[in-house]
Amino acid sequence: MMRRPESGRRIVRENNVFRIRPFAFDWIALAIIAAVPVAIFWQSATSLEQQGAASGGPLENAAFYPRVIAVLLAVIVAVHALRLGLGKVQTLSPLKASDGTRLALVLSAVFVAYLLVLPYAGFHIVTPVLLLVFLLAFGVRPVSAVPGAIGMWLVASFVFEGLLNVVLPVGVFNITLFS
Repeated sequence: MMRRPESGRRIVRENNVFRIRPFAFDWIALAIIAAVPVAIFWQSATSLEQQGAASGGPLENAAFYPRVIAVLLAVIVAVHALRLGLGKVQTLSPLKASDGTRLALVLSAVFVAYLLVLPYAGFHIVTPVLLLVFLLAFGVRPVSAVPGAIGMWLVASFVFEGLLNVVLPVGVFNITLFS
């Protein structure tokens, strides 16, 4: 059992080695975040390797920067997991949903749906809709959310297609703006 700290004292660990239940959301978040470096390394070793884009120096190697980010993310996850396991984290996060948790779950589901629809509908159709949904969910008034979503979409499109020459998903409609 865990007990709350009294005026700055540490939480005493009793019969709960990994402190899973009182820190349930922390462990769930760590598991989700730890999946990102795993996916990056898997993509680097399979898909990018088959395309011949995972070899050479940093400028020719499309997998170099994602691997650096994956290593940093893995280190952060390991450090936080160690802090949780050793009892260095003081604020409890029991598995209890709040309004913020529900919003995060709904927006995560919306983002997963966006990723699933993106290859078929294309970046220029789905992204403004996603941005509008996010802005409205965060409480931005519709009068401001619509031009905000369109503006962010156009800026992102210009930066990636126009400046960086990145091919964004065009979908079945083959829509591009700046390339």
